Amino acid sequence: MDGQDLRRLVRRILLSVFLLSLLAGVGGFYFLLHGQAMRQAEQEARVMLAFAVAVGDYTAHNILPHLSRLPADEFHEEVVPFYAIRTVFHSVSGTARLYTYRDPALNPTSPEDQPTSFEVEVIRRFREDKALSELTGVHDTGKEYLFYLARPVRVDAEECLICHSTPERAPPGLVARYGPHNGFGWTLGETVGMQMLTVPLTEPLRGMLTLVGILAAGLLLIFAIAYFALTATLNAAVIRPLDALVRVADMASRSTDTDLPLPRSGVGEVQRLADAIERLRVSVAKALAELGRRKDEGSSSP
Repeated sequence: MDGQDLRRLVRRILLSVFLLSLLAGVGGFYFLLHGQAMRQAEQEARVMLAFAVAVGDYTAHNILPHLSRLPADEFHEEVVPFYAIRTVFHSVSGTARLYTYRDPALNPTSPEDQPTSFEVEVIRRFREDKALSELTGVHDTGKEYLFYLARPVRVDAEECLICHSTPERAPPGLVARYGPHNGFGWTLGETVGMQMLTVPLTEPLRGMLTLVGILAAGLLLIFAIAYFALTATLNAAVIRPLDALVRVADMASRSTDTDLPLPRSGVGEVQRLADAIERLRVSVAKALAELGRRKDEGSSSP
């Protein structure tokens, strides 16, 4: 292996090590940040959904008992806990809609609660698995990524059927406002919809990718500096001294001149190799001289 082969081998090794380190570093950093973003979004979703449940409980225990005494032909949406939750969230989020709360149902009373195709699929999963109490994940709307936390809405109290069993049993004010065809036919124990809290993920994920890009650029710069520094050092300390030593050793093998100097530069191993070649050259010269002397003595004897 000559100096050029050694240079190519060293470069391939360094590039392989740097490439693997870059992939491992950037990949590990990406998964670390991605996991952190998911955990942060889930934590925010749980806090906001707990807030939503608290608003609903307050409405059910403190508002509904008073408004239920109104005349039967009057219906006020404020008595519905889900309506109160949705109204509060719209007020808190404003136009930015940082968090969204929805309570879609397969057969909703209000048109606002009509589910999207994605929401229908989530509700279907709750209906198929009665033991399933929660679902989380990321939903791509086509415009942004949303982390969602969903919990089923099941008819677990007989009071729910007052408004949702038949139009005849429902308050006349509710039927007058929404009609006799929407939100009826529910049965006890049925999963009719869900509560879903969403947290925007587009900006956190974009920020995460920016950080990963900065890390990748930094690692590339560090690796480039390290690569050129290492190759320059190896050339100066190993490869060039070895090339010089090979050339001089080749010349020495073709010449009987014992005064031909061997290079002594480079790392300690190169210097020791030069010393070993020098000793070998001296030993060979002595052996050749001794062989010549004996040959001369043999030819001069009678």
